[in-house]
Amino acid sequence: MIIRFRQILIFFLSLLILIIFFYFSIINIIKKPTNIINFIDSDLHHDFEIEIANNLNDINNFVDDYLFIESHSSKKINNENNIKIQIKKPFALNKSTKEVIFMDNTKASIKYFKQNYLDKIKLIDISKNSIHINKYLIDHYKTLFKLFSIDQIEYIDDRRYNLILNNGRIVMLPKVIDAKLLFFIENNIDLIDKNINYDQYLDLRNFHNKTIRLK
Repeated sequence: MIIRFRQILIFFLSLLILIIFFYFSIINIIKKPTNIINFIDSDLHHDFEIEIANNLNDINNFVDDYLFIESHSSKKINNENNIKIQIKKPFALNKSTKEVIFMDNTKASIKYFKQNYLDKIKLIDISKNSIHINKYLIDHYKTLFKLFSIDQIEYIDDRRYNLILNNGRIVMLPKVIDAKLLFFIENNIDLIDKNINYDQYLDLRNFHNKTIRLK
């Protein structure tokens, strides 16, 4: 009888200890502030945001490995971490290689970005390998975009570009894109557009040899 009483007593004491343990554990969890991580105006994919959040204690070294990130900041207010990631300016999107090409020739997989960010990149690179932006294109792309309604671009033979316009016409650029070429186009674009022979392509590849073809 005494043994059974002891067993019952031990059982209830153990149960009481277990209840007390769980009680204080729950109280501790409730009192402990939750660490909230906010990404401000982020264009990054949710999965990549989680990776950054998991490396918050070493965020400087972590983001250095991702060359498409131009800058970042992290500010903690109470139990909230507000993270802002600035992405470099995109140039084009290559759907075949599934890469975003940035103005400084940095390339990054589309997996790092939200779909609505990718949808805002209007220029499509149709090169077999993601486009390389050479000095000529860097210096003069703004003028080219003013002169032509460009939907797609293609890097040809690692030396020059084709522009595919929104009406399906192709503008074959020479290797050297300079002020002379742009001046000629700017002063003749109306005549070129109205030319009845210009419905497929404008071949400027031999412009510097004073040869231009229309078809």
